[in-house]
Amino acid sequence: MNSTCIYCKEPKTASDFDREHVLPEAFGKFENTLVLHDAVCRECNQYFGNALDNKLARGSMQGAIRYFRGIKPLKKFRDVDRERVKLSARAPGQANLRQAEFVETPEGEGLIFAPGITYLRISSNKEQFVSLEALERGDWNKSDDIDRQHLVILSYSDVHILERIQRALAKLNLGVEILDTIDETEAGQRVLVVVDAVIEDVLLYRAIAKIAFNYLAYKMSRDFALQPIFDRTRAFIRQGSVATILVKKIPPMKIFGDREEAARRRGHIVAIELAADGTTIRGFVEFFGVMTYKVTLGKFGQLAIPISAGHYFDVTSKQVIPMDAIRPPPELWIPR
Repeated sequence: MNSTCIYCKEPKTASDFDREHVLPEAFGKFENTLVLHDAVCRECNQYFGNALDNKLARGSMQGAIRYFRGIKPLKKFRDVDRERVKLSARAPGQANLRQAEFVETPEGEGLIFAPGITYLRISSNKEQFVSLEALERGDWNKSDDIDRQHLVILSYSDVHILERIQRALAKLNLGVEILDTIDETEAGQRVLVVVDAVIEDVLLYRAIAKIAFNYLAYKMSRDFALQPIFDRTRAFIRQGSVATILVKKIPPMKIFGDREEAARRRGHIVAIELAADGTTIRGFVEFFGVMTYKVTLGKFGQLAIPISAGHYFDVTSKQVIPMDAIRPPPELWIPR
């Protein structure tokens, strides 16, 4: 028996379909997680996994928070997309932030400063970091943009690392010298850690819209999601047309009736509702109670059936809880 994929809308056999998690597993494994069956074909599933889910997990602030909420071990932070997520720290007694990374130590997970150098760029008047790996590969292509009055500052003081950096700089023949070194942090020291990551762009919007659309299909049925009124959302998720951005970042949702509750939530919320105009179906996706997005999923030409549903993905208990089990008043769906 053939089924139709809710994204490409092509009829396919049962063997062509994969299980599709409403919320990507990268954001937590839950005992009773929400899964779509016979709704997303294997081809679309694989494409979305590589093009969208992976960027959301490894190339966003939403994904970076996972490492600080216990979903992923800190030492796995090295797997993030370094073009989209950067980790910096300030050592005791130092004024500037330096690129850092988490590692496994005898005392547990700890922080070290990444081997490399920092220098002041003339064009931006900002410090830039170059990793030892990039220096040794000869990839430092901004070497003509050095403020030589400030020379170069070493970001690591290990003697063997220092020798490697000096050899790499000598090969590049830049005529620069090392001004200062920074020591590793010691066990038990408190350091300021800063994550600089992408929060909003078209790729993330597409990934977020997919979560909301998955939930629509989960709650309302695959056939409901196949209606033509959702074709614009489908096209945005699949192709990412900038002209049809359907996602907007909003303040945390007032879900539990407590205006401060959002700040204490450790999990995620996925919800859908019929808007006040009686025709627009909206989705809401919230990560860790701190980043909430509204998704315009579709618009009926006339008054639609009432729709109001949501689930809370509790990271602590590993349970997925229907929203009506934790907040009865329907008016609390409205974002504050």
